[in-house]
Amino acid sequence: MMTFEEWNSTLRATCGHYYGEPGADPCTPSGRFMLSDRHGIDVVDIRCAIRRIHRDRAGIRRDQAEHLFLLVQQQGQTRVTHAGRHETLDPGECLLLDSTAPAELDYDGQAVRFLSAHLPRALCLDGRRAGIETGRKIAATHPLAPNFHRLLSQDGWAAPGESGLGFLSDLVGLAFGAGACQDATRLRDRRHRFALVTSVIDRSLTDPDLSLDQVAATVHMSRRQLQRDFRDNGTSFSAYLHGQRLSYVADHLRSAARLDQRPSISGLAYRAGFGDISHFNRSFRARFGLAPRDFLQDAVRRLKPH
Repeated sequence: MMTFEEWNSTLRATCGHYYGEPGADPCTPSGRFMLSDRHGIDVVDIRCAIRRIHRDRAGIRRDQAEHLFLLVQQQGQTRVTHAGRHETLDPGECLLLDSTAPAELDYDGQAVRFLSAHLPRALCLDGRRAGIETGRKIAATHPLAPNFHRLLSQDGWAAPGESGLGFLSDLVGLAFGAGACQDATRLRDRRHRFALVTSVIDRSLTDPDLSLDQVAATVHMSRRQLQRDFRDNGTSFSAYLHGQRLSYVADHLRSAARLDQRPSISGLAYRAGFGDISHFNRSFRARFGLAPRDFLQDAVRRLKPH
């Protein structure tokens, strides 16, 4: 844990001229910073127990680089005053700060934790005539919130050797811009468009009636355009959906093994959207080389100390 002076100095070195104010006792440990590169995105994991953080016009003038900061609340609450808005961030909620405008983040000395992703402001605003709303939060239930959490996690979305910065800036434009938040046609890169499409499917695996037409309507694309995107990525809608549903069951079986549970495999299959258990069993064996029950037993065996 850092002293307040260490913490405050690290805040300025990492995020620019934002200034912390200590809690009741400035001599007590105030928190910590962990800066990491998540697929080309600078992400700071911030923990603190201070009164507040603020940024004023003097601080803005002292910084040359301009950023948008995507805040993702992890623990506790942050009360944000920014861009003429007042918001309270609870765990799972997100908000966008603009470094070119004053801001206040109030904690009242309570322990909090949040992630801050640093995005070049010009990259996020480029080509977006409708602009981006800062100071407005999106709820944990927002359709794009899982994408933000996944991108900022250690195992987030990114092809090997590829940066996730462009994708994240596009998602910020969708979530905080005007218009439909899952309109894939507004993304500037075809790879990002396809990533958004697959994330919509991944969140809907348990819908047994999920269809190509339903996904196309959700992401504002035509059926033919969506089929072409799947083909260009070496697969089809039905093949991708089928594979993800099998992975859904496999992931739950691995989790059950870690928790020493014995779930109903047919129940998992039905929950994943399979209507024919015999077909599910054949497909699972073809994909993983083991029947589902043997797969579970093998996962349990691998966890045992040798």
